Amino acid sequence: MSIADTKIPFDHHLSVLDEEERHRAERFHLDHDRVRFVLGRASLRCLLARYSDSDPALIQFKQNRYGKPFLQYPASSVQFNVTHSGNYVFHAIAHGTEVGVDVEVIRDSAGLASISSYFAAGEQGWLLATDPQAWNGAFFTLWVCKEAYIKALGRGLSKPLNSFEISLAMGKEGVEPRVLFDSDDAAAPASWRLVIFEPGRNALGCLAVNRTCKIVELREYGSGALLRRISL
Repeated sequence: MSIADTKIPFDHHLSVLDEEERHRAERFHLDHDRVRFVLGRASLRCLLARYSDSDPALIQFKQNRYGKPFLQYPASSVQFNVTHSGNYVFHAIAHGTEVGVDVEVIRDSAGLASISSYFAAGEQGWLLATDPQAWNGAFFTLWVCKEAYIKALGRGLSKPLNSFEISLAMGKEGVEPRVLFDSDDAAAPASWRLVIFEPGRNALGCLAVNRTCKIVELREYGSGALLRRISL
């Protein structure tokens, strides 16, 4: 969702947070950061309550040892992941399968170029062969795919960026990313699907989902309007 387009009152979102979340919100120095945190956290609670048949204010979270959050209460097969960049907040929710999502506002990546030295050799070669005029877009396309995949695995920074490779071949509908290999999981290429989406101008996102999931729907928070439906 875009924070600027959210029509649900801020006070309503604040009312569903728990005490610890309200304290976290108060510690933000900038109003924009505080609003983004409150709307992001509260909208997650509201969505999870809808999928788990619960009350948003009663939702309880816990983290795995790498810091990925999951539902502690209520007991449910619902899995989720969250990302934000600029004015965008995205929630990925699935039943019975891990899911990861990342979104980035495309910007000058000169300060981030050194990160690519930690990528897999094939990814570094692909970036080196990219037209300099298109390098920012190429870098962030690769970056959101790698981030979404790592977040789906729930491994965080413990997963080396060169331990897996993402292929960004062109298909009938544009770039069609896929996991080419994962040194920790030989079955990964057949097990995961990466879906690129563009939430707005100069923004790019990727959803990583296990192939047991057959349908992906992108919806606008609040209205619930269906933006895109993808059969996997």
